Amino acid sequence: MQTKPIIFKTLLKRRLIIVSTVVLSLSISNIFAAPVKPESSVSKPGSGSTTLPKTVLNNFKPQVVTDKVIAAYFHKLLPTTTIDHIYTTPYPKTYALIIGANIVYGNLNSSYLTAGHMFNVYTQDDITTNLQRLSTPKVDLSTINISDALLVKSKNKTNKKIIVFIDPDCPYCRQLEQQLTQAQISSKADIYYMLMPLSMHPNAKQHTTNILCSTTPYKTLQDYMLTNNDSPSFKLVKDCNIEPVLQRTGSTARQLGINATPTIITGNGDRIMGADISAISEYVK
Repeated sequence: MQTKPIIFKTLLKRRLIIVSTVVLSLSISNIFAAPVKPESSVSKPGSGSTTLPKTVLNNFKPQVVTDKVIAAYFHKLLPTTTIDHIYTTPYPKTYALIIGANIVYGNLNSSYLTAGHMFNVYTQDDITTNLQRLSTPKVDLSTINISDALLVKSKNKTNKKIIVFIDPDCPYCRQLEQQLTQAQISSKADIYYMLMPLSMHPNAKQHTTNILCSTTPYKTLQDYMLTNNDSPSFKLVKDCNIEPVLQRTGSTARQLGINATPTIITGNGDRIMGADISAISEYVK
């Protein structure tokens, strides 16, 4: 996902907190392509082989913390920061702190915080992603002018739709387009492409213009994003001007706090960050 670095800043009196940020650009399935099966034997230092318990296949379900002692500890640790929610984690005395759009993890016995993804390597269940979905408010779809979108309407009767904010030159957007095609999402939902070229990609605006002004816009989009052809052939609509569209899309993105692509909004108003085809597939099934 293309995004600007986010710096988490906290002022503390006579305390120093080191926040280590872990950026996971690869999917968990790519990192752990072949995890060890729980039933297989593994060796521990200084002991014979042992078998991992089958409980590792049980996904952890975070619960909201209501204990005032725990809340007081973290509020004292972060006196100038608004902590929206505190959730349990699989680790004793370690909790997930929801701070605006950020999630950090802290332990009751430490002044250190860590940021990153916490997940089960066997089931690939991502606790951080689940918490992001829980803590992110629903998007009011009426605030999005979908008439500005490039619509790919499903050939099948469906009441499902996804609104995809993309930059045609964003590599993760291109990855998502390949996944959408492979999963045949267009047969299960209407897809609304909201194009928002990012300044970090010098050719993105011209490519966006070529797509939206093409007489075959979806084919041109796929030429750029599905086949990675940066010089596709197409015909342009006469006197096409997309500046008002880009301005409205940019304004909508700012209002919704969207500063990264791809960002997907489902018909339920849920927000999906990045090329998360599993979350999209779960919605359209």
